[in-house]
Amino acid sequence: MAKTTAPAVSATASAVGVSTFAPTVVSISDGGYQQAKAQANSQSIVRQLMRLIPGLGTSDDPYTDEIKEELRKGYAKSWHELNPSRYFVSADGNWVECESEQKMLSHAKADKFVLDVHTAFAYSQQAFGALKNEEPAKHSLIKETRDKFNKYVSNRLRDLKNDAKKIFREDNGIKNDRAPTALFYEWLTAPDKGALAVIRQRCINAKAKGDETADLAKLDKALASFKGALK
Repeated sequence: MAKTTAPAVSATASAVGVSTFAPTVVSISDGGYQQAKAQANSQSIVRQLMRLIPGLGTSDDPYTDEIKEELRKGYAKSWHELNPSRYFVSADGNWVECESEQKMLSHAKADKFVLDVHTAFAYSQQAFGALKNEEPAKHSLIKETRDKFNKYVSNRLRDLKNDAKKIFREDNGIKNDRAPTALFYEWLTAPDKGALAVIRQRCINAKAKGDETADLAKLDKALASFKGALK
């Protein structure tokens, strides 16, 4: 059997998009092993959380505020490992990022600012809002981190809920029954969401905005002829 050789990848390129949590993959077969192992570990974690969170796997909204807060703490720890602290010094009214904490501290007389998920959410909503007027450059940096982390949390909560539902269905032999696909004519002529209904509603909206080309009477006549030709 011929040996498969993976294409060469530069050290810089290979590091892109690699999580600090992930083990080093030394070959394609090792990558397959690590992938399967990670999947098994992930399922084990979800199963344990299903025992700790009532309704996880069976409910569309299993997260109470208390549960969300507890999960958010864990996600913050993960985020911080993936996105470590950034260090800034003030220069000419802007915040300039330094390579390291040591570099930041070497600017003895400059104002300093450490940004990470913990410092970003240390501000109350009122204080954060006031910062927009008081220090807009700092506010912009903090807002970027807060927005990215909030999206990260939202995605992880969705992933956990979906993974738990999948496990519950598999454990209980529940199949995913898809609704039958509508016939073309039914899709086209459905009274509420059909393609022709959408066209008609758009004509109504355009007419309300003063579009002289939106003639509902002519359109209705044309649609009636069109539907009649399809039958």
